[in-house]
Amino acid sequence: MPQMMMPGESPIRVTRQHWTVFIGSGLASVAALAIGIVLLVVTPGTAGGHDLHDVKLFIGLGLGVVVLAIALVRWVQWRSTSYTLTSHRIISRRGVLSRYTESIALDRIQDSSVHQRVLGRVFGFGDVELESAGRDGAEVLHHVADPSGFSRDLLLAIEARHTGQPFPGTGDSSHGSYVPPSSQSGGPGGYGPTPGYSGRRDGV
Repeated sequence: MPQMMMPGESPIRVTRQHWTVFIGSGLASVAALAIGIVLLVVTPGTAGGHDLHDVKLFIGLGLGVVVLAIALVRWVQWRSTSYTLTSHRIISRRGVLSRYTESIALDRIQDSSVHQRVLGRVFGFGDVELESAGRDGAEVLHHVADPSGFSRDLLLAIEARHTGQPFPGTGDSSHGSYVPPSSQSGGPGGYGPTPGYSGRRDGV
């Protein structure tokens, strides 16, 4: 279900956790399935004169169903977690049966940083840490796909919010493309949006 927008609010970017979140549970499921199959193969087909082939088949099918159920639950958890950047706020949503939604106004965000380890830099995922006014600790968006891109769009959205100009692709086209003041000055380290920017959906 799409997140309800406030009056005058428009979505900029929706991202999910990177697909590598499946690696841990996937490897564990494959290992459990492999061990189960090996045990079933080495187990004698008869015991005390009783045929155990049907029992072994039933156990094998049950093990397969359990592994598939674990994979399905993990996929639903991934699908139910999203991070939405809008022109007004960041919306963090997670939970399947019990839904948890949290929003952070762009006006309250004081700082943001991206943390990537070696694997994160190789595969393109990381954590985005947000420091906001009125909070004791930082809010962390975990395992975000393309965290640098998300952080870049966040900075552009914050500057657009402060200057009152529309974010590229979300405002009135009659005002032209938005260029942050830092890039207008031509100084080093200035940044600007990609021409023809439009809202993106990542990690889907």
